[in-house]
Amino acid sequence: IAMIEPVRGEALSIAWDRNFDVFLPRDLEASSVAFQLERGPRYYYRSLKIEGSFDFDEETVSAFFYSKPLILQNERSRLFTHALLSGGGRQLAAHLKSLGYQEAQVKTDALEIYPHLGAVDARVTIESGSRHVLKEVAIQVEGPGPRFDFDRTRFVGKPYSRFVSQDIARELRNLYFTEGYPNVEINSNTQALSEGVGTKAVGLRFEVKTGEQARLARIEYRGSEKTKASLIRSRLTIAEGDPLNPIQLDRSRLRLSRLGVFDRVDYEIARIDGIDHALQFDLVERSSWNVDTILGWGSYEQLRGGLTVEKLNLFGRGHRARVKTVLSMKSLLGELRYSVPEIFGTPANVSAKVFGLEREEIAFDRRDFGIDIGLAPTFDRLGWEVDTVYSLKKLELEENELADELEQQSDARVGSVEIRIGRDRRDSALNPKRGYRIFSRIELANESLGGEVDFQSIDLGASFHGEVSRGLHWHMGVSHGAIGALWGSESAIPASVLFFPGGENSIRGYQRSEAAPKDEEGRFIGARSYALLNLELEQALSESLSIVAFIDALGTASRIEEYPFDDHLISAGLGLRLRTFMGPVRFEYGRNSNPRRSDPSGTFHFALGYPF
Repeated sequence: IAMIEPVRGEALSIAWDRNFDVFLPRDLEASSVAFQLERGPRYYYRSLKIEGSFDFDEETVSAFFYSKPLILQNERSRLFTHALLSGGGRQLAAHLKSLGYQEAQVKTDALEIYPHLGAVDARVTIESGSRHVLKEVAIQVEGPGPRFDFDRTRFVGKPYSRFVSQDIARELRNLYFTEGYPNVEINSNTQALSEGVGTKAVGLRFEVKTGEQARLARIEYRGSEKTKASLIRSRLTIAEGDPLNPIQLDRSRLRLSRLGVFDRVDYEIARIDGIDHALQFDLVERSSWNVDTILGWGSYEQLRGGLTVEKLNLFGRGHRARVKTVLSMKSLLGELRYSVPEIFGTPANVSAKVFGLEREEIAFDRRDFGIDIGLAPTFDRLGWEVDTVYSLKKLELEENELADELEQQSDARVGSVEIRIGRDRRDSALNPKRGYRIFSRIELANESLGGEVDFQSIDLGASFHGEVSRGLHWHMGVSHGAIGALWGSESAIPASVLFFPGGENSIRGYQRSEAAPKDEEGRFIGARSYALLNLELEQALSESLSIVAFIDALGTASRIEEYPFDDHLISAGLGLRLRTFMGPVRFEYGRNSNPRRSDPSGTFHFALGYPF
């Protein structure tokens, strides 16, 4: 209800119903308007009646209108509005047409509305009609330009929908774009060929009007006051004299955006003469400083916070300098990194980092400091991340309470090369529900690289995620690591590079590092080899809260001769997860089924972030 105070005349009271079909006088002038909202009942689907002819089950149809309630939800979570009802009908009709049912009709009705209950009985009527199948594809070209030998057999025999027509048109358009015909027009129409029981055969006819050929004669830049023109040119995938290809223009714009020095990248094209055209990029540069805060929590390090200060676009060449400091209850990290993107015009990023770390581990205090020099080529089309790092660092231990055999392995200078390869196909890095991730790290340390010790280390792992049913997901993580000395002394390997598993992201019946091998006196040794399996079943209780049951199994070996492991530990437990924009907040308890002497019976973890 709106209470309107006109400039002239008496006050008005206007009430809107759900259709908003109220009309006000055009000459109405008001000095003030006060709105009074009457919320009314909250409606939900009490029932949804599905009628008509269709080839799938009723659960599939109802999913277009509401989701099945989760454990802590009841039927009132199936929210109803007239807009949701009609919108679900439109989506269902579009889905049917994408499957080839071009004549599909979907009607929706709210049969009964019960205001005192907030309940609605609704009905969906489906008439799918015959399924259309594509049998022929014909292409007619008008205008200058080549005639391409287009492969049409990939589409013939498939259900016909507008998406098939769009796919063919897009491929044809891209072929002419490559030859410099940016204004090519492609029109299509369908033709009924024959009709069978429940199916109709159709043909597609495309009319291609190539338009005029265009060539890129000049490239200009506007707004790049701090950025070198040579850096911009190195990111372009199109050059002066090339055919004017809109695909390459968009790729060039994407590569410029990825530099991270521009807030906006646009372009304009203007004809110069004949087929020659000019390209102008309109660039808006970002602020050269970027400051971010770091906040987290782990059951071992507890509160963790830090600050990152980054200077962008140094020397106008896209270089970056970053200072990062992170402080927790157990550690202090500081690093200075300098990065050069796509060095010498190659798809490889180079970085140099100076770092220092002090951390209190379970059996010693560590102090690491050194320098890393990294080379990271990009393989966008393959989807793999590759990173090669040369590292020269000093490793020191204090308050060493490790087993006697590791007491002398406290300090060392290590020169090594690390190779890291990974692939991430999860639907979310923070809260994954589907997909997989693969990662690996190989470190080769040798005296010829500036160090004092020789050793070889490898870490391999993967995680997999999938859906069992609505709200029920499974997760699995596997990882394996080994370290040895093929060309040196095993006893000279620094203790701090051995494996010390345990914690909220490892085997969860233990605190960080507590699951490492021990000697007869209960002193930690460190593992030369380990294998870890994490299994989880996660049931959503609501949209943001879920309960997790997990089993973690760990095998370790304190000597490489016992590879892959000669001892094992198993933890099982339950947890609650609260989904946030920073990742899940986790409350988990792991119970140990076969604890060793002096091991805890179980461990409670409170952490932020996904475990694997």
